[in-house]
Amino acid sequence: MARPKGYDRDAALVAARDLFWEQGYERASIADLEKRTGLNRSSIYREFGSKRELFSAALRCYADRVIAGLLAGLRDDRGPGLDAVTALFQRLAELFRCETGVSTRGCLMVNAIAELATHDQGVRADAAAYRDRLRASFGAALARAARRGEIDPGPVEARARLLASALMGIWLSVRIDPADASALCQTVAGQVEAWRIR
Repeated sequence: MARPKGYDRDAALVAARDLFWEQGYERASIADLEKRTGLNRSSIYREFGSKRELFSAALRCYADRVIAGLLAGLRDDRGPGLDAVTALFQRLAELFRCETGVSTRGCLMVNAIAELATHDQGVRADAAAYRDRLRASFGAALARAARRGEIDPGPVEARARLLASALMGIWLSVRIDPADASALCQTVAGQVEAWRIR
């Protein structure tokens, strides 16, 4: 009979995710991961395979927990249409003003894209999936708004692509100047509101 693990895999994964989020992939050493997760090197390799595989698992964890939570209001078929989009950007604007931890870390997925996507096919695939998830989420909210007569249905797809790109850019901007990123979020929210049919 196999001996039970002396650690919580999920807690270790979240701890590793947060370390990568704070430091990036390259700067986070195995020693840092040992300290943060409470696992020794052999347990990390046995559980996750390698540092790179642990990073992939951390990106999936981030997508499933952080990104999914952020986008939930956009995907809710019973929820608001255009108001869901403006609410997301207004919520981020407030977050950037009040939460310095979020501002300094930005978005783990966008950070990974900036750090690794030019030479890591796995991160490039994760980046494309992230972009597509953003587009689909904004598209769902905008399509709902169009069905309800809030906006013109013609440019829904183009606007969803625009919003996805704007959000990814804002996540880079917040690491430079949180106040400016907050103002950008408010600007985007205002532009989205201007799409409303009066």
